Amino acid sequence: MDELKINFRTFFANAICGTIPGKHRRDIVRIKIKYREYLHKCKQFAVAHAGGVARRVKIDVGARSHNLILLVDKSCAFKFPLHENGYEKSMREKRIVDAFSKISPIKIPKMEILQWGDITVRKYEFADGVLLKKLPKKSVMQNYDKIAPQIAKFIFTIGNSDPEQIRDMKPNKNDKPAYMHGWFHNDIAENFTIDRNTFDIKYFIDWEDAQFTDFKLGLMYMRRSWEKSGFTGLYERVIQEYDKLYKKSRKQS
Repeated sequence: MDELKINFRTFFANAICGTIPGKHRRDIVRIKIKYREYLHKCKQFAVAHAGGVARRVKIDVGARSHNLILLVDKSCAFKFPLHENGYEKSMREKRIVDAFSKISPIKIPKMEILQWGDITVRKYEFADGVLLKKLPKKSVMQNYDKIAPQIAKFIFTIGNSDPEQIRDMKPNKNDKPAYMHGWFHNDIAENFTIDRNTFDIKYFIDWEDAQFTDFKLGLMYMRRSWEKSGFTGLYERVIQEYDKLYKKSRKQS
């Protein structure tokens, strides 16, 4: 019976979502239909662990629809797994966040692990500010000189570090940072918040996909995403600033 219900909801969700423009909006509607009971319980859990009272709970969905995200007022965010218990991914991200919190030049929201039966829930400090893609294109383009150096410094600092507590997570624990190679956030394009008045980057969020790797694929995705949003030239500016930092570090070593 449960399987029949799920299949029906999947069919109904697909039919409804076929009329909705925008992939992200479709993903949220699909989650609301397919996981209605689970969503209701997640809301109750989130409110209870955010102080017990909430004026607003905003629903969002993670990349590839692997996670349900609930933002409770402007106090905290919760990430609930949709297709597994979430334990391994949660513990991995927690280790990475803890390792880079004192290294990153841009603040990383504090992260807490909560156990809910057999489900592992991630609770995050609320990251205020605005996502890059939600700012006016003209304003972003006028502030490339402010935004690009901050992103470049973040990429360089994280990539040039080698925290001892997560060396076992590298493909080869003896591998060393190099040019465009090292620890990389891997989803930089959309996962930082900006002060809309000063254009200072306030937080880097969502470290689930961070890896010790070659930067090439992640940077290609970043470039495509920004160009799709109309931020033409921002990628090139970031790379120029990164190159300056890397060359300076080589001269000092």
